[in-house]
This record gives sequence, C-alpha cells and structure tokens, in this order.
Amino acid sequence: MQSFKRIFLLFTALLLVFSAFGTEVMANELGKPERSPTLDETHFEQYQNVQSQLDVLTGEAQLGESLENKEGNVNVIVHYREPSVGLQKGIVQSQGKKWSGLDADKVRQKIEKQQRQAEHSMRNKNINFSKGNTYSTVLNAESMTVAAEDLGKLLEVEEVALVEEDYFVQLDPEVGTIHNEDIEGVSDVSDEDMAPNYITGITHLDIPKVWELGNRGQGVKVGVIDTGIDYNHPDLADVYKGGRNYVNGTNYLVERPSDDPYETKPEERPDGLPEYDDRGNSYWTTHGTHVAGTIAAQGNNDYGMIGVAPNVDLYAYRVLGAYGSGYTSWIVGGVEGAVEDGMDVINLSLGNTLSDESQANSFALNNAMLLGTTAFAATGNSGPERSTVGGPATSTMAISVGNTTLPEQRVASNVTLEAGSFSETFDANFMAFMIGSHPEENLEETMEVVSVPGVGNGTDFEGVDAENKVALIQRGEIAFVDKIANARDNGAQGVIIYNSADGSNAPGPVDVFLGTAFDYVPTLDISHTLGAEFASAVDEAGTGSITFNSFEDAMTAGDAVNDSSSRGPSTPNFDIKPDVSAPGTNILSTIPEFAASGDYSKAYSQYTGTSMATPHAAGIGALLIELHPEWTPFDVKSAMSNTAKVLDTTLYDVFDQGAGLVQPYAAATTNTLIKVPHESTMDGETHSHTRGTMSFGFVSPGESAQTVTKDLIIESSSGETYSFDVVTVKAPTGSMAGATLTPSTQSVTVNGSQTVQFNLDVPAGVEEPGNEFLGYINVTSGSGTYSVPFAVGFAPPMQQGFAELYLNDYHMSPNGDGVQDETSVYAAFHNPQQLTAFSWYDLLNPTAGPNADGYIGDFAFIEGIGSSITVPVDGTMYNIENGEYVYSDVPDGVYTIDAISLHEGGTELQYDGPLFVKRSAAQVVDPAISGGVISADIEDLYIEVLPVLEEMYGMSYDPNTFISSNYELTDNAGTEEGAVTIDADGTLSLDFSGHTGVHNLTLEFIDIAGNSGTYVYTVNFDENTITEGEAELPDEELPEETPEDNAYELTEADIGDGITRNNIKDIQVTIPDASIQDGSASIRISDELISQFAGMRKNKTVVLNVGSTAVQLTVQNFQQFAAYDAVEVDVLRAPGTEANHVGDIYEFILRGVAGDETETITQLDSAMSIMIESPGRHFDVYDIAADTVVKSKYNKKQQVVQTTVPSSYVVIE
Repeated sequence: MQSFKRIFLLFTALLLVFSAFGTEVMANELGKPERSPTLDETHFEQYQNVQSQLDVLTGEAQLGESLENKEGNVNVIVHYREPSVGLQKGIVQSQGKKWSGLDADKVRQKIEKQQRQAEHSMRNKNINFSKGNTYSTVLNAESMTVAAEDLGKLLEVEEVALVEEDYFVQLDPEVGTIHNEDIEGVSDVSDEDMAPNYITGITHLDIPKVWELGNRGQGVKVGVIDTGIDYNHPDLADVYKGGRNYVNGTNYLVERPSDDPYETKPEERPDGLPEYDDRGNSYWTTHGTHVAGTIAAQGNNDYGMIGVAPNVDLYAYRVLGAYGSGYTSWIVGGVEGAVEDGMDVINLSLGNTLSDESQANSFALNNAMLLGTTAFAATGNSGPERSTVGGPATSTMAISVGNTTLPEQRVASNVTLEAGSFSETFDANFMAFMIGSHPEENLEETMEVVSVPGVGNGTDFEGVDAENKVALIQRGEIAFVDKIANARDNGAQGVIIYNSADGSNAPGPVDVFLGTAFDYVPTLDISHTLGAEFASAVDEAGTGSITFNSFEDAMTAGDAVNDSSSRGPSTPNFDIKPDVSAPGTNILSTIPEFAASGDYSKAYSQYTGTSMATPHAAGIGALLIELHPEWTPFDVKSAMSNTAKVLDTTLYDVFDQGAGLVQPYAAATTNTLIKVPHESTMDGETHSHTRGTMSFGFVSPGESAQTVTKDLIIESSSGETYSFDVVTVKAPTGSMAGATLTPSTQSVTVNGSQTVQFNLDVPAGVEEPGNEFLGYINVTSGSGTYSVPFAVGFAPPMQQGFAELYLNDYHMSPNGDGVQDETSVYAAFHNPQQLTAFSWYDLLNPTAGPNADGYIGDFAFIEGIGSSITVPVDGTMYNIENGEYVYSDVPDGVYTIDAISLHEGGTELQYDGPLFVKRSAAQVVDPAISGGVISADIEDLYIEVLPVLEEMYGMSYDPNTFISSNYELTDNAGTEEGAVTIDADGTLSLDFSGHTGVHNLTLEFIDIAGNSGTYVYTVNFDENTITEGEAELPDEELPEETPEDNAYELTEADIGDGITRNNIKDIQVTIPDASIQDGSASIRISDELISQFAGMRKNKTVVLNVGSTAVQLTVQNFQQFAAYDAVEVDVLRAPGTEANHVGDIYEFILRGVAGDETETITQLDSAMSIMIESPGRHFDVYDIAADTVVKSKYNKKQQVVQTTVPSSYVVIE
C-alpha cells in the first residue's frame, strides 16, 4: 500500500502540472521536459506529441554500458543534442518540406556552436579530454580520449546526449574461408564448357546483360570505406579519382597525408611491431584493394577478372590501418567524408560484432541514406548462429549483405598409389590448385612420392628431397595452406594430405575445398585409412609413386549461404538481416603489389567473406543508379530486395539470406517497387522510411486474441493487377499455431501507388522463446513475381519492469571540492520502458516534500529506456511550482533514490539506499582536558541520524565505520600518533596521562563521503589547558646522509616490464619498507637501468616512492646521468620527525658514481620533481639553501616542487 500511495501521489501531482499547458508549449520554455505523471498510454501519446522532435534536447544524457568500470584513458564518441545535417534533412523531408544547401549550412552553424559550447563546459568542469575528430553531416558528435574517472562528468554537460565507446575494429585475417559444399547434384561438364578459371560473380549474376542497358556505371561516384586501395594497380588506376585518409597513431614510421588512402605498406612498419598479429593479420593491408576490384576492376588481366561496374568514379576512404584495424570514430569520419564528397554509393566491408541497431556507425549509415548516399554494409563472418550480425550492418536503413557461394570448378582424379607391396587405386578430390590452370597441366602422369614426417612444418622437410615430387603430409597442428606452402617452398610439385585419426570426417577424407591461388600446388585430399597405410609403406620401401589415371571435372551448384556469413536478427527490434545476399566465397579480385618491381601480373587473390559479397551488391547499386538516377537509396534497396532470388528455404530462412540472392537484371528492369513503411529512432528522433522487408518485431501473446497490421506499398505505372501469396518458411507452434498473416485484399490493380494492409492475427496464448513465424510475401503480376520477407517473434509474456536497481556509491559530498561530489544510479529492465522518473525520498522525514509524502524532489525524467541506463546523482533536484521548474540542492540527510517506471505491463517502483548526503567533515565541539585526559563532543551527520534510523528502520552501525579519526601529539622529543574512537553518542576521549609540558595536538577526520577536516590545538599538560592553534616548536638539525653501503639497489623486478608499453606516462617504483629507516632511504640506479630509462619516450618519467615522499625523474635527467656508472638518490627526513606535519625537514641528494669516485650532482639540465606529503590542508615548503619559500603546485595533501637544484626543505604553514 505504501508503494502504491507513493506512485499515485507523485504522478497525480505531476499530472496537474502537465495538464496546465497546451500542446503548443515547448520544452525549452520550461527548461525541463513536460511530465506525464499518470503514465498511462493516453498520456504517453500526448507526451510524445508535445515532445515531438525536442526529446533529444531535453532527455537525460546516457553513458554506454560498455563504459562502466573502465580505467585509465578511454576512447569515446560523444553525441550532442542538435540533429546532424542528415538527421535534420530526414525530419524536414518527412514533413513534406523542401531541403536546400542553405538549410544544411544553417544546421552546421548550430552544430559548430554547440560543439564549441560543449568543449568550453568540459574544460570548466575540469574534464580531462583530448579532442579527436568532429562530425556534423552524418552525426553531431566528436571523438575524444577521456579519463575514465571523468566519464560521468560528461553527462553533466548540457549539450551531451550520449557517450558511447569508440570501439576497436579489426578485420578477419585475409585468408580464403574453407567452405564445405556437398557435390550432390553437381553437373558433369566437358572441357569446352569449363571457364578457363572459374565461374565469376559477373557471370553467375548475368551482369553483362545489365551492361547492355547502360554504360557500366558511368558517372556514378562510389566510395570504398576500408583499408585504402592500391591506386597504382593497372586494374584500378584509370578509375581512381581520389580519397581521404583517417588513420593516425604511432604504428607507422611516417605520418600519412590526409589525402593519401593507399593501403598500409610493409615498409611503414616500425621496429618492434610484428609482421603478423596474434590473429594472423599481416601488418600490411590488402583488403580494400580486393573490395575495390570487385566493384570497379577494368579487366586488365589474364584471368577474366573484371569489376561489376568498371566505369564508375572510384574513391577510397582509408579508415583501417595496420593489421586491418582501427576505430569506430575513423569509420564514422570516412562515412562523413564520403557523403560530403557527394558519393552516390558507399561500401563498408568492415564492422564489429555488436548486433545493436543503436550505435554510432549504424546511425551514420542511416543519415547517409537520408542524405542520398546508398550505403552497403557487410553483416560479418561470425555465422551461422543467430544475431551475429554486427554494426554498421545493423543500420535500419542501409543495405546489409550476406555471403553466398558461386558455382565452383572441382577436380577429381582416379589415382593409383604404390610403395613396395602396397597398391591402391581410387578416386580422390583436389582440395586446392593454382589459379588459371588445371591440376593436369602441373602434374606428370606418374610421379615419385616422399613421406614428410610430422605434420608438414618447415623443419619437417629437413633431410627430405621433395624437389619435383609429390609430398605426402598428415593433417594436424598447422593450417592446410601452411602445409602446401612449406611443400612448395621445398620444391614439391604436388601434395597429398591425408586426414588425421581424430580429424573431422575421419577416417574418411577431410572433404574441404580451399579454392585456387597462385601459391597453391595441386593438393589431393585422401582418407586417414589409406594415407596412414601408404605413408608406412613409403617409409618402409624408401620411395613411393602416384599415377594419375584420369581427371574428372565437375561444377558445384552454388547459391548456398556460407556458414560463416553472419545472421540476423539485429537487436533489439528483431529486424531482418541481411537485407540481401551476394556471392562472397572464393572471390578473385585485385590485391596490392608492394614489390619495387611493380609487376602486377600476380596481384590477384581469392578471398572469402561478406566483405567480398558486399562490393558485388554495391557495384549493382551503382549500375541501378546510373540507369535510374531518379531513384532514392530506399528505391534501390526495394528494387534489389523485391527482385532477389529466394534460395532453398528448407536450408535458409529470412535471417540467413534476407530477401535472397541479388538479381541485377531483374532489379534494373523492374517496373514495380514494393516498399514496407518503417520507423527508425535515432538520438530520440523517429524517422519514417521504406524498405523491402517486413518485420513485426516481437509480438507478445496475451489472454485475448490480437491483430497487428503492416502496410505494403506497391508503386507501378504498369496498370497491372497484383495478387498476393504468403509462403511460410517457419510456422509458429503451440498456442501460436493458429497465427496467420493475410492481405486485406487478394489482388489490386496499380497505376501509380496502392497500399495493401497485411493483418497479423495472433491467437490468445503464451509461448516459449524462439517461437517464430517466418516467410515471404510473394507479389505476382504479369511482369513477374516479387518477394518481401517477413518475420514475427512470439515472445512469451516476458518479465517486465526492473531487473535491478542500485546506487554505485551510498555516500556523497556534493560540495564542489571534486571529491565524491556525485554518485550514480544504475537501472536495468526486462523490457523497454516508456517513461521513468527518478526521485529523492527522505528517510528521516516521511512527511517531507511538497505533497507531504516523503518525496522532496526529482532529478531525472527519461523517455524510452531500452535495457539499462546509468543516471548521475549530483545532489540537486527540481520541483514544479506555479507551472515552472524550480531547482535546488538536496539538503544534507539520508535518502533513498526511487525510480518509478511505466512500461507495457503497467507502473512499477524500485528504490535503493540509504544514500547519505553530507557536505562537511566532523566538527570538534568544546574540547577539554582533565588529568591528562582530553575529551570533546563530535558533531557529524553519521552520528546525528543514527538514533532516528534505529528507531524508524531498525538500522544500526558503528560511526567509526564511516568516520576515520586519527591524532598526532608532538613535542620536542618527537611525535606520538594513533587512532581515535568516537562513541555512538558522539563523544571522544584520549588518555595522555603522564605527559608533561607543551604539546601540539592534531585531530584529523576523514569520512567515507569524501569530507576531511583537521583541527590543531596547543595542549599544556602542566597547566591543564587546551587552546586552538599550534605552538611553535624548535627546528631539528638536518639529517646526515645515509651511508652509501646502505643504498637500495634498484632492479628490473622493481619496475616490471611496463617501461615503454601501453602509453603509461610514468614508471612507479615503491622502495620496500625494509629499506626505509625513519622515512629515509638511499636508492642506487645502475648504468644498465640508466640507459634503459634514458631511451624511453620523452613524456615518460620514473617515480621513486619512499614512504610518503617521492622523487620524479625525467628521461632528460637520465640522459644526463648516462655519464656515470651509477647514480644514487637520497631521500632523507630529519631524525625523530614523522611524516604529515608542519616542521618536517626533508633533504634530497643526487650523487654520480664513476669508478671508485663519487660526486654530488648540484645542477640538473632538466627539472626533477619532488613530492612532499604533509597535513590535510594547504601548506608551503621552504627551500633552506635558497632561503625562500619555493613556488610549487599544491595537490590535495601533497606539494609538488619542480627544481633543477637538489636541496633541503622544511614544511611550513
């Protein structure tokens, strides 16, 4: 009842405020979003209408989930609230208004102003950031490097809407993916039927027929956003028109100009970087050139290799560098540059493994599409599992592409193996052979066989004469391509690989086809049984032979979805991915030639992946745009999707193949475009667009039947009649078995545009996860049949509302000192939330607040949370008074943070606490002394609220758990220190019985909320008095130097292996306690370590920590020390003194050791830094030698003094 009452009172009060304004009231007039307090569907719709496009300007900023618990410096992309140029164009055009270049300029001016304001605000908030790239066309955002501890502060910047991680992106190793395809149903072909090499994507897709309709993409601008291209390649040089480079960093010997998008070259590799990374990627790159060749190669080669659209204007945008790696911010920069350069088509054969539709690179492609650039993106190579599609292919607007196979030449041979008494004749398949030649051309009829011990490693060939012979190698340990390469390098003309005993398909052959390559020699695939027996016979006889009795050629059927092709759906909306599929397996295309000879005759290779499928689709898109310049990117998408060939639906559903295999001629000649209206949300804005797939998302069954509708738009001027047929690929089961999808009419005549409604009738019931309804809507007219894939997920009545809610810290001190000024609340949900309010509830006074219900104010009101959110809690709140938002600070006290949220299932309350808000440290009241015992009262929130919390909530705690208290009692003889215990009633008592004379007493309090306070008194034990302030005590004599033979020898073990890696700014060395006497130590640094430190990068430093004192030495210091055999560093504190108090005396000495002689270093070429820790308040240090107070930087409890003259210092007020 209490929770219900809280919800009702809060939202009723807010409803009155909301109802006081008409829908014409804008959020910026109030300064905060309007609120819909009852949170029912009617008010939610009203809220959306009022908010319209302004919710992005008024919603709470969000931090990406992956950024939680980060450390060090973090690369991020910061999204700002003004819509980007692309987003604003989509808004304007969706309203039926015109858009001009002048409009774009105005938007850019707003964005530039907002970005400047945001950066200014970040500096004012002391956010440690380094600015990277800025974007305005496809995103309003900036890439930055930000200190992890400052990520939360970014959410306080008014202009910030979202902060997400700048993800590291890396291509898969550029090796042909092994693909197994059954040879069942393949057709035998005669020699005259065989292509000289293999069936290309050009031939298989019948692209020459499209060329006859136009001019092979003439005048269409295509941008390849990838690793760059070899623009000197003879197949690309004539079509290359320019490009940009976005790759930067320290992985290159020379910084690349911004207008040079050449591939990463081997000679750019610095010393220390490997030729190949841990994933097998080479330092140099070839990927972008291969992609570009598939789109635009000129056919200047001997292999029949030509691009899909060889007459386009080709541009390159280098966004991935060494090892095929880069960052999301570079990719977004490439998209932005391509759109600004007027690209008609962009190809992105790259991506990450995140299936989420809401990420920067996906949003960038959405906005590129809105701006008129047709974007194609590879789904990835993480199949065949569900939801393995990655960004940017998760874009709801771009055209995502899956990977299918081509018909491929396969060669088999009837062979006879002989060795001693062993003889066996059988048929075997070739798993690999050379590009452009038949295995028969490279093999003699009978050849000698040598058995290679081991598994075919390079060292296994030692002592084996394989020259002009066939090498017999067992499967295992290393890749097939490495076995083949090692055999070829040792002179073998052929290879036989036999399966291992525990290999896949054992004891039979391996049954794989690697494809063709220049580096391959003909390689047979045989069973473990035959191979092991033959190897033993060869070893025993000392020799063996193989006779190739005959060869038989076959062609696979092709049109299989490659197992590696990433599948849909994307998340969280159950969206159909890929949109279409295209050939991407064993694709021959151009690669760079890095050799100085410039011989490009073999600068071609076969690669496999969706990266190879996507440029086929992009090239087709360019052909369509040439033939239909009036088409929008969404028309191109519909044409390719509608006319695609649906592959075998018994093997591949809509999430495997999308609409099917692209059919370029059908797309180019269609007189019909079939579109499905769809809405996508970006940065809080909802945008209408069309596409060629129909996803209903998740439809949850309920207690009663329901009907969900989607429209299908048919555009045609043919005047033909169109009929509809719903083909089920995967039928729902259980209580959903009766679900149907039916058109509102069975046929319609179209001469212009007609809309047909499709009704999804869902029976009452519940179902297990994975119950789906998948299939295709076939639309047939006299001109042909078009298809639209559809998908419905029947989720059970899922868990709704909160999954969890918790505060990240339960103590805060919002006093502006930079120490625990804020905390945050994390909320996770089982289902999307419509509205969520975050409020302060006063645990100490349940009748507090404007409605006397304990709620004193709110601090966040957020629409549309998907799965989770982290909301900053900074100690402020707002209330609504007379229709206006009134802001104030939350008083010191004890609270819970309450979150009240609306979702489809209703409203729910969750809260966490107690949260202690306190802005000051403990106060000492009325100190007194009697008989050597000092007593005082302590006033502190933790003590004051304890009785109330015990009475109301049964909550009890020891105040000393939250307050750390210490004392120091000092006289001429030294310092005594210890812990202070505060009693539960707020009193303390320190027994110093037996002490005489005058002492200084320091009491220090530090609480868990980050507050600290120090109180200093003069205590006269003889006169039984205690007064505020500190008595002056005489200085002690300077310490003598620590004997050299007591020096601590610094070793490699002390510094670990972190000297020059990972951008660490300094090396931290902590001297063991055993080597520190009375706060003093001497450290000896050998000439080996001096050389090592002197060779570090200039920004590196070495910090020697001696107790509470430290010395920081620079690279320049160590370069000066290189003249010595060793250097000794003395860090000394006066005997009898203790750290952290006024009057401490410190001395810092540097000595250079040369042979048997030692000299004091009195002058440094570059300043070193000394760090002295003293009382918990501002203090100065006095340079005794210079007779002056030194100029130093104060940092919390530590003075940092930079000096070129080692000296002695005393801590003073």
